[in-house]
Amino acid sequence: MKKQILVIWTAIVVVLFCVGGTSAQEAKKMTGDAKMMAEMKQSPHHMLMMAYTRTMADFSRLLRDQALTPNGPDVEFARAAVAELRHNLDAMEALHQKHMASMSAEMKEKMQMMMEKMDKNRAMVKDHVAALETAARTDKPEAKQIAMHANDLVKHFAMMKMAGKKNMKMKM
Repeated sequence: MKKQILVIWTAIVVVLFCVGGTSAQEAKKMTGDAKMMAEMKQSPHHMLMMAYTRTMADFSRLLRDQALTPNGPDVEFARAAVAELRHNLDAMEALHQKHMASMSAEMKEKMQMMMEKMDKNRAMVKDHVAALETAARTDKPEAKQIAMHANDLVKHFAMMKMAGKKNMKMKM
């Protein structure tokens, strides 16, 4: 009886060590990925991109809120807000191009799926900013169009913020 219990305990200990070893290897890999992400988030490129993103979110929200007022957006306000959106978008694009040029082929390959998603997001933002520019050129900007495009940008930036927070929680 004691021999059977000893065999069972030995089997349990062996299984636990095997599972523990696999978990330790996975933890090391996740730590490496988490370390890479942490380094990326501390890079000047990333911090500047996030500042541009926050600024665009703020101007989008202000523009949407102005468009939803009873009198619609003030022409000068709308043009200034849209000009800031364009400025930040162009600055982000230039920074992105510079960062991509400095990235190794291996890193580009590793990040291909993420980059494709980012390209789709950038294209969507560009489309909305272009539509806002068109709407703001008129003498009396159409409040509905401005509110719609600005609100889509507000939602997009809010989703990006939530995704970033979700990723941070997952890494911890």
